[in-house]
Amino acid sequence: MVTSAKIKISIIFAFLILSTATEGAGEKMEFGAFAGTSYYLGDINPGKHFYSLSPAFGGTFKYNFNDHYSLRKSVNYGSITGDDNDFENDFQQMRGASFQSGFYDFTLLLEFNFFPFETTIFKKGFSPYLTGGFSYMFIPEDSYISSSHVNIPFGGGFKFGISKKITVGAEWLFKKFLSDEIDGVMNFGQKNDPSLIHNNDWVSLAGFFITIKPFEKRGDCPVYW
Repeated sequence: MVTSAKIKISIIFAFLILSTATEGAGEKMEFGAFAGTSYYLGDINPGKHFYSLSPAFGGTFKYNFNDHYSLRKSVNYGSITGDDNDFENDFQQMRGASFQSGFYDFTLLLEFNFFPFETTIFKKGFSPYLTGGFSYMFIPEDSYISSSHVNIPFGGGFKFGISKKITVGAEWLFKKFLSDEIDGVMNFGQKNDPSLIHNNDWVSLAGFFITIKPFEKRGDCPVYW
């Protein structure tokens, strides 16, 4: 059952995104959208990337401190699934565990550009980047498992400034969970040794994004956007 505490946390994350957008109004703001895929790594799928892909999408708000550092808040929706029968391991064939869950993900990330990233009419920016931060994932009641999970997201990507206001790019993000319950399957010995070191539940998001700077001044030349 969804507790009032979980609902409050969801509301707080949504409020933080809106409040930051209001306070940070100006040329350093960006709004955008993400579209891609999500998948799961864990007890059922210990190491096969891009296994059982599901659509994922979301929105983002970004505040650029300078041409190297940005603070990003994102809300994404996706789903994850796993089935022991997809693997030839004898134990998994005998266990026969499976799950399928949709999720809402609220993420706060610090982003670092390797190259100074700036988009102007005369200079279209490009840079690879790294990102990391804090995230909260909520799995609603209508999914296979209803729960909430704190996780540590990190990843990277690259971005292109295609105009003074618009940036496009691609990103691959990993989420390390602080529990071993997202798939409903626990490791051997986990009950007696719940150390985070032995937890191997992950969720990954990979895809493309586009952002726009709605308050960017044209400045260079009124003919171009």
